[in-house]
Amino acid sequence: MFNIKLDPNESIHDQIISEIGRLISLGILEPDEKLPAVRETAKELGISPNTVQKAYAALEKSGLIYSLPAKGSYVSSGGKAAEAVRNEAAEALRAAMRKAAETGVDRAAVDDIADEIFGKKL
Repeated sequence: MFNIKLDPNESIHDQIISEIGRLISLGILEPDEKLPAVRETAKELGISPNTVQKAYAALEKSGLIYSLPAKGSYVSSGGKAAEAVRNEAAEALRAAMRKAAETGVDRAAVDDIADEIFGKKL
């Protein structure tokens, strides 16, 4: 279910968190939708169930998912999860843009990067 490529530059734990956050923010994982079981995900990715459990725990702590004992983990309801992921991404973007401005990257370069990522406006 998850598109995780096991990038050696990023921990598997962080990749699981990022991928689930991405799927929630895009609405692919909907509120109250059940996530795959820890053991199922671990087996599919060929990793330790402890790694998946820790990632799920971090997602729960951030409010993106919730768990029900003996039932599994679910996407938080009310659209708050997707909003939280977008807010976190926007804050990371602010920090990156602040750093770019402080190091001399000009507005034209920022606009070029935005056009590259979002597609050029007509």
